[in-house]
Amino acid sequence: MRTVGYTTARIWAFGYFYDKMNPDPRRMARIDFFAYAGILGGLTAGILTNPIDIVFNRMQVDELYPEGARRNYRHFLDGFYRTMEEGALMRGAAANGLKLAMLCSSMTGIYDYCKENSYYFFGPHWINRLWATAVAALVGTLTSMPFDQVRTRLHTMRPLPNGVYPYLNTLDCFQKVRQILRTLTQFRSCATSAILSMDQTSRASMQVLRLTMRDCS
Repeated sequence: MRTVGYTTARIWAFGYFYDKMNPDPRRMARIDFFAYAGILGGLTAGILTNPIDIVFNRMQVDELYPEGARRNYRHFLDGFYRTMEEGALMRGAAANGLKLAMLCSSMTGIYDYCKENSYYFFGPHWINRLWATAVAALVGTLTSMPFDQVRTRLHTMRPLPNGVYPYLNTLDCFQKVRQILRTLTQFRSCATSAILSMDQTSRASMQVLRLTMRDCS
């Protein structure tokens, strides 16, 4: 259901906006037309399919929680109904839309561009599709991963002990995740400096020990 809903909405929305932007259907649209159609189509598909995504994401991570914190959805319809009662069906819809917007806008145009231009070098060869798919998948993953992380956090978050949710909305989640990453980067830098200092101290101590033993002998 998730795949059918996502694929149907994505292809329909992308095709709809692509046809509106491309004035001549006999010619391939410019790469910026692909990007605009991908952004609009991805946003539309992400928002429309968010109620399905949030239920599936919660069901996938439920086993990771302690027994007392699990949602224990019996099946998809049970999870959908309970999420609707919670008023959370559209939670993370903006992040989900941005994720699909980055996927559609980056992968579609890049794939067609790479495949079309490589034809002049390799001719009608299967390598055109292979390397175009690899490049498009790499770019799509890099551009959509930050939004996917925010979407997953919003979909699966639980109230804190004080009853307040850790994130208010998509923007608040972005800011807090960035702060966490900045703190981890600073901690990693401090840890690296400490390890280097310990290594230098150890080397100096060994050098002093060697000199002392040489003088004693």
